[in-house]
Amino acid sequence: MGSKNSKQNTGKTFYFYYDMSCQNLVVYPGTPSDEIKYTIRDLLNIPNESKVEYLDENGNPVVISSALPDQIKIYVKIKKTFTEKFIEEQSKNKTQANPESINWTWLESESPRYHLRKNNDKTIYQPYNECIAKTKGTLIIESGEVYFTLLFEPLQCCVFAGIYPIDEDKAEKGNKFLAELDFWRLWPDYCDPHAHFPGPVIDAGFYVNMNSKLLILFDNKKNKEIHRKAFPSNWTKVCPIVNFKHVVSITISSDAKRGKPDFIKI
Repeated sequence: MGSKNSKQNTGKTFYFYYDMSCQNLVVYPGTPSDEIKYTIRDLLNIPNESKVEYLDENGNPVVISSALPDQIKIYVKIKKTFTEKFIEEQSKNKTQANPESINWTWLESESPRYHLRKNNDKTIYQPYNECIAKTKGTLIIESGEVYFTLLFEPLQCCVFAGIYPIDEDKAEKGNKFLAELDFWRLWPDYCDPHAHFPGPVIDAGFYVNMNSKLLILFDNKKNKEIHRKAFPSNWTKVCPIVNFKHVVSITISSDAKRGKPDFIKI
C-alpha cells in the first residue's frame, strides 16, 4: 500500500526547450497548470508581457498539465503579434531604396509616459488604457502627392488618424479635421470593436494631394477606397498624425511614396 502511494507521488520530468537552451522541470501530480507555466517562465527569464505558446516535437500546441507523460519535450515559443510578423516580412522583402521613397518615424507623443514607441520609432502604442493622446510623424508634406500606410492592431473606438497642419496657428482647424476621421466608423466592412473585442487589424493607406488639398483613405486589405475629405486650402505643410485611446498599436508599415498610386482614382 505504501509502495503504491510512493509511486503516485513521484514527480515527472518535463524538458522545456527555449532559445537554444533546455530547462528541466520536475512536476508532481496535481500541480496546477498556472504554477507550472509561471515557474518555467521564471526559470527561462521570459518577460511577463510576452505571450508564449507551448508546442510538442511536431509543432502541435500542448496543454500544460501535470498529467502530461514523463520525459516529455516541450518547445516554448514567443507568440508574435500581427504587427511584429508584418515588420519581419517587410524587412525580408526590402530591396534597394527607391529614390521616390521617404523613410519616416513617429515623434514623441504628447503623453510619452503612456504612449510609447518601439520598432525604431515605427510603432506608437499604448500598453495599458491610460489616456488619449496625439502623436505626429516626421514626414512633412508640402507639395505634390504622397502616399503612406499605417497598420492598426487592433482597431478600437477612439482611434483617429489623418494629417495635421505644421503651423501651430492652424491647430484648431487641425483638431476639428482629425476629429472627423473617427476610424472605427469609417471601416464599415469590419465588425464593431465595441461588440467584438479585440477589434480587427486594419492596413490603411493615406493619399495626400497638396495641389487639390485632398486626403483619401484606402483599405489595402480589400483594395478599396474608404473615405475622402478635403482639408483647408491654407494648409501649406502637413504631417501624419494619430490620436488614440485604449490598448492600440499603430505602425508605419512602409516608406512613404511620392506620386499617386495607380489604384487611387481622383
